[in-house]
Amino acid sequence: MARNTKALIVLTLAALATGVQIGNANAEDASALLRASVDAPAHISYAGQVENVRFGNTGSEAAIYRIEHRAPNLTRRTYLAPESLYGDWTITRAAQSYSVDIKNRKVIVASNAAVDDQVAMNDNFGLLRSNYLALPGPSETVAGRATAEIALMNKYTGQIIMRVWIDKQTHLALEKESYAANGSVLSHMRFEQVSYENDFPNAIFDVPHLAGYAIVPGIGHGALSRDFAGIVRTVGFDARGPKYLPEGFVPVRGDVSDVKGIPTLHVLYSDGIRTLSLFENNRGAAVNLSGYKVQTTRFENHDAQYVQDGPTTLLTWAEAGLHFALVGELSRAELARIAASVVL
Repeated sequence: MARNTKALIVLTLAALATGVQIGNANAEDASALLRASVDAPAHISYAGQVENVRFGNTGSEAAIYRIEHRAPNLTRRTYLAPESLYGDWTITRAAQSYSVDIKNRKVIVASNAAVDDQVAMNDNFGLLRSNYLALPGPSETVAGRATAEIALMNKYTGQIIMRVWIDKQTHLALEKESYAANGSVLSHMRFEQVSYENDFPNAIFDVPHLAGYAIVPGIGHGALSRDFAGIVRTVGFDARGPKYLPEGFVPVRGDVSDVKGIPTLHVLYSDGIRTLSLFENNRGAAVNLSGYKVQTTRFENHDAQYVQDGPTTLLTWAEAGLHFALVGELSRAELARIAASVVL
């Protein structure tokens, strides 16, 4: 459900100005609780039912799934809704995920897949804390559990980007809501049921080996690395990077993936919550935008195409024999500014 984000911002700014406490807790307590929440899945095993809703330009998409997690890094999600996903499941083993698509009889294998119920990008708490203030709020009951609310305010913009409701006893994040710059809700994840247990059959976390199913590499299938110089050396062309990034964003991972036989460089940037990806190659492999509502734009005398859906924007263009694509939870104007700094 949507909350009154503007009212929360007013309350927060007033509290910061006067130094008062919010919800009988202070900022240090909120930061410690947030740290414990980021670490909780590595120590807490649980099962439950989760509803996740994403809001786009033309409507919302909701999914309901059963989740079973054995600490530290084994997770299974079995989809109950919508009908198009019913019966599909995903196994996550550390940074590797295996998504079983029953209707199309395939298993999509990806590395470092993002999950809807994590708080920090790749659980990078240090990056999150350097860019966001953790602001305590009132208590609330979620899935029958007492939780503490924490709002995450961007230090540079003063905007509330996310709120999380954390189980006071186990520190598991049981509800999460993210917001656009105008305060509208972008996504909402909530546990409808939760129990804490670890008595799971080993087989439910096994890598899927299904007769007649194709094995398909997913996005991010390359081996992610922090050795950016080494990554660029292996790509086989003179790669370019942005000279401008929004405040708080830094490069966190990179890889070179084989996309239809063409080496493609991917660098992932983040501010701890929001993410931005830059893809580039030199073999004419422009992004396939079929099936999307594509619009045209220009920046720095360059023609470009873009697709926007909810918080995510994709901007693609060509320059000096290279093909680029920027994908991120940022506005088109912001992506165009980043793109202009790439082509200089």
